[in-house]
Amino acid sequence: MDLNPTSDIFAGTPGAIAPADGNYAPNGAKDVSPAVFSDRRDVNEENSLGADSSFVGAQHAVPVLGTVADLGPNNERLEDVKPELVNALRELVRQYRQEGIVARRNEIRRIRQARLFWQGLQYAWWNPNDMNWHLPYENRSSNDRELEEMPRYQFVTNFYQGFGLSFIAVLSQDVPSVRFYPQSAQSLEDIGAARAASDVADLIERNNEVENLLSTIGYFLWTDGKLGAYVRYVADGQRFGFHEEQLLAALEIPLGEDKYVCPKCAKETPISKLGNRNSSMVGNSESGDEFRVSDFGAHQVETSGPAECPDCGADLTEKHLRKAERVTVPRVIGTRRVPNGQEVISIAGGLELNTPVWANEMHEYPYLQWQAEVHRAKLKAAYPHAASKIESAPSQGPDDVYARVSRLSVEQGLPSIHPGDALMNLITFYRTWLRPWAFYSIEDEAVRNELLLMFPDGCYAAFAGDAYCESRNESMDDHWRVLHALPGDGQNRPSVGDSLVQVQERYNVLSNMQAETYEYGIPPIYADPQVLDFDALANQTAEPAAHFPARARPGQPLAAGFFQPAPAQVPPDMIRHQQDLIGPVAQFLTGLFPAIFGGNMEDVKTASGYALARDQAMGRLGLVWRRTKQFYADVLLLAVDCFRKNRPEDAEIPLLGPDGVLDVRMIRAADLKGNICVHPEADETFPRLKSQQRAVLQQLFSLNDPLIQEALAEPANIGYIKNVLGLSELVVPGEDSRNKQLREIQQLLASTPIVISMHPSGLAHAGSASADENSSSQVARGNRPGEGHAAGIPLVLPSLPVDQLLDDHAVEFEECKRWANSEAGQAAKMTNPAGFANVRAHTEAHLRAMSLAAGAATVTSAAEAAPKAKEK
Repeated sequence: MDLNPTSDIFAGTPGAIAPADGNYAPNGAKDVSPAVFSDRRDVNEENSLGADSSFVGAQHAVPVLGTVADLGPNNERLEDVKPELVNALRELVRQYRQEGIVARRNEIRRIRQARLFWQGLQYAWWNPNDMNWHLPYENRSSNDRELEEMPRYQFVTNFYQGFGLSFIAVLSQDVPSVRFYPQSAQSLEDIGAARAASDVADLIERNNEVENLLSTIGYFLWTDGKLGAYVRYVADGQRFGFHEEQLLAALEIPLGEDKYVCPKCAKETPISKLGNRNSSMVGNSESGDEFRVSDFGAHQVETSGPAECPDCGADLTEKHLRKAERVTVPRVIGTRRVPNGQEVISIAGGLELNTPVWANEMHEYPYLQWQAEVHRAKLKAAYPHAASKIESAPSQGPDDVYARVSRLSVEQGLPSIHPGDALMNLITFYRTWLRPWAFYSIEDEAVRNELLLMFPDGCYAAFAGDAYCESRNESMDDHWRVLHALPGDGQNRPSVGDSLVQVQERYNVLSNMQAETYEYGIPPIYADPQVLDFDALANQTAEPAAHFPARARPGQPLAAGFFQPAPAQVPPDMIRHQQDLIGPVAQFLTGLFPAIFGGNMEDVKTASGYALARDQAMGRLGLVWRRTKQFYADVLLLAVDCFRKNRPEDAEIPLLGPDGVLDVRMIRAADLKGNICVHPEADETFPRLKSQQRAVLQQLFSLNDPLIQEALAEPANIGYIKNVLGLSELVVPGEDSRNKQLREIQQLLASTPIVISMHPSGLAHAGSASADENSSSQVARGNRPGEGHAAGIPLVLPSLPVDQLLDDHAVEFEECKRWANSEAGQAAKMTNPAGFANVRAHTEAHLRAMSLAAGAATVTSAAEAAPKAKEK
């Protein structure tokens, strides 16, 4: 809810500026422009979730440089107010890009070739004159001689893509396990934040379709070798829908009635009791909203003339009127349609992500730039203040055009690598993040200091071509993480599939040579002109069983007049070489051995041998997997930080509960204020295949160890075992009762137990456990209800009673015990003692039901045994 609906910068209201992707202001930013700064920082945001604190600007007093009315929520009007600052930013970005332009060209060339190979366009040749890749037959030439010199065949057996798909499948088959830890094990706030972060991470993984996200990461690791993850909060009604939000206005109401105080007798007379007044109407609030008498129970009357004191008759004027005290209350004046938002993770490849080629680690980057082609209409809608500048399609430098053409050519997927003029409506959108120390490349000290004051944490600046769109104070470390496939120097490192490019080219050449050999190697037939009449043959139509004139030489058979040489054959060693290229050579270079993708191995005949080979192959891929795990954990930490900074209120999230049923759970913003850190699971050295997990389970089932059998029979493991075995429809005895009890525990935690106190008079008094100190101390001591009841100890009953007839008391009792001793139960005992006491009372109710059932069974068996004893 917003008490000031006119100050909203959200999209969805008529005439409001459509926010660009990821530009929703965080909590508290609606009233403060990015151009208004203070030296205050939230302690809860200065932990491992955030970026490292920047040393630049930390020691400066930060003055107020503008307001929302001056520059806009994201400094949209900065160029109009201070054009020298925008020109400095534009020049600084260009200067940093020019530093490594040669290496950047080589990086674009390498990545572009790899992506073309993935699409099957593997016959491109590099022209150093125009610094571009060209495909055969892309420009038809009138010179037949040039066409004759081109290869006759362009067959592609795309095992570059095949190996890449195997790599992506292995990398994305299992989501990395990420665990959040409190920075201080002694801080309840940190412990609560770590626990809530796990729920937030589950939500973010579901919203971002983590399996597809991992597939995209695997693709860029195979082709580009470098990728970046951009995390931000996006409010977009077209993608995530809308919701209605109430609009509130401040309204003043009186506490009681206005009264006249007589100047003579000092009698107080409410104006509603005066006779000569107009009692039909009401007062007005400062906001102009009228209210009725019945709305608030107060009588507000306007007099139509002078009044008299009912006791002494003295005249009462306006100066004798004493108004009642008034209070300001919020009032709903309407609703508005607000777009929903969520945390979004975008993956950018090497063609789109421009980083300094000389840096080895991300903390060394002075800048990071994300380049993408966006339609002109979308940019004009997002930045209406710069629409006229975007419309003019600002010119770009040759290197920018080269990078743009490279991105568009691979995105089209056409057998031509020139985008042409059909895509002229796509504008290159540059989003650049600068560190504070990067401003020291600016020679003008006054401009540099002003930028340092405006952007103490770093600068985000967006340009559509050369047109300025927006900027704000933002650190790249709060939104970006960069991953390289392999260790190496600098940023232009090889990808996983780079070593396969030349192998693929050699295989294509040999394949074409085979095809040419088969076609051109068909031998001609030589005939003796005295045996075959060529003139008659030329005038005869070739038909089945046709007759051709021929005469054998005297004394020789007809076949002696014909000769056909042996056909050309491919050398056997060339075929073996091809097989080596697509087999052992490619497998060794990529680490994708046949055991990974289920291929045949001639030297392995047993299942254990295949398992050993698979483990060895997965160990080779573990080099990439370990880097990917840490990268994924860091990205999730950024996403959790983004969640707690941008969610304005508690989120009600459907999450999969431990019972396998979707439960509505609440993620509270107050639970995310602690300091947390994240680590990937250390025991995951490589992705775990479902077949591997299934094989381990089968081995455990075959063991006779009582401890292992007890662990397999543990109710908490039943769901996992069914999932691994692929038997989701298997019915396990007692599983429904356990799931039912888990749902009941969630209901019990949300309420308090019922306390029944017995008074000496014999009357019972019911209350809640939180209102009865004796019952709370009893629960804390662990006393059973009913013990010492005669001494006045109250009886504690659960808010959710048990069903004596239909509940499986033994199973549900054991599930309650397991939950109480689990991490979730112990946390609830500390943070929600009333709810834990409610669960404990419910557990004891199951125990009493079991005792009653056991007693009834004993009585029944005794009754059945009595007649038999008499007969004997």
